[in-house]
Amino acid sequence: MRFCSMLSRLSSPQLCSRIVVVTRGVASAGQVTAHSSDNSIGFFEKISYRFKGVPLPTETEAPKSMFDACNKEWSAPELLPAVPKDFKEHPDRDLTNYPYPSRPMYPPKTRLLMMPDSWFTAFQKVTGTSGPYLFFGGLFAFLVNKELWVFEEQGHMTVGWILFYLLVSRTAGYKIDAGLYKDYQDRVGFFKGLIQEDLKEAVEFRKTSAQQTESLNALKESLPTSFKESMQLQLEAAYRKNVQNISGEIKRRIDYLKETEETKARFERDQLLKLINESVEKQVSQKDFQEKFLQNAIQQLKGIAV
Repeated sequence: MRFCSMLSRLSSPQLCSRIVVVTRGVASAGQVTAHSSDNSIGFFEKISYRFKGVPLPTETEAPKSMFDACNKEWSAPELLPAVPKDFKEHPDRDLTNYPYPSRPMYPPKTRLLMMPDSWFTAFQKVTGTSGPYLFFGGLFAFLVNKELWVFEEQGHMTVGWILFYLLVSRTAGYKIDAGLYKDYQDRVGFFKGLIQEDLKEAVEFRKTSAQQTESLNALKESLPTSFKESMQLQLEAAYRKNVQNISGEIKRRIDYLKETEETKARFERDQLLKLINESVEKQVSQKDFQEKFLQNAIQQLKGIAV
């Protein structure tokens, strides 16, 4: 901004009178100034506009300035995952006396670019706000005066390196941190994709095993009913088979008894007929029987005839 003001001072008064005052909020928002054309703006004014990020009259959008990210502090959008409170790699782990070390998301607060803030707070409670600065300044002066801390011939270059670090960190530090974080996220996503591909079969196995578990639970719920029904069907089949066997056996026995009775009756009839025939033949063969019965038969015929 100082460089821009210097450039504006170097320009002519006539050109400076044409410059429209632009507030910081308007410059950051990228609103167009009330100029008719680019020809009415001087060369140094255009350079100043470029540094401020103000669009020219012929431009519809504000140009991207390389100093947009100056003096910005980068912060990660997501915090690091914390260790669960109930996590233990072994049941005997003492989390009270030996807790898990936590990785801070950001470095601790410092003063004078490199001094920890905890060193100052210890003195500040006793000596006040200026006490720690006087103590460390006096200690530095004492070490340098007594040549306990000796600077080399190139020691003054340290100041230049510090200034160079401050310049780079305050101008491009935000973009560097954002780019490194994006590359880190991309690399982590790449490795996560590899892990997902490697564990794809395991995930499929877990899904199928979960489905099998659900089907097994459903089968366990309906298993007593199915067992009962199958047992009833088996009992019914065994009962029908036993009834069929018993009916067949009874029929066979009845047929046997029927055949036995028929054979016995036929044998008795044959024997009776044989006995009758023999007795009749024996009686007929006698003379008395023939005369007696013949005379009786003749009389009966005569009686019938009358």
